[in-house]
Amino acid sequence: MKREKTKSIGEAISAYVQESNLGEGLMQARICGMWDALTIGQLRLGEYTSRRTFRAGVLSCKMKSSVVRAHLQFQLEDIRTQLNKQLGSDYIQQIILS
Repeated sequence: MKREKTKSIGEAISAYVQESNLGEGLMQARICGMWDALTIGQLRLGEYTSRRTFRAGVLSCKMKSSVVRAHLQFQLEDIRTQLNKQLGSDYIQQIILS
């Protein structure tokens, strides 16, 4: 059997992700992981977040501490800009803390 078209492993994985419709789920996981790893001053956000979801450009995070939530309310635009910069595009349109 003769090989007609060979692909690199990166191309094969990219094609599989596209065919399986996994791109959105992988992006959700990446954004939520970035939120958990983000450090604002002395606060590591993952330690104070009990649940996070990302859908349709909105990152929703349920905070364990009302004090931390109030502190972050004033920095949401900076956090959104920082996360989008790491992603290389404007995926996150809004961040909602509850």
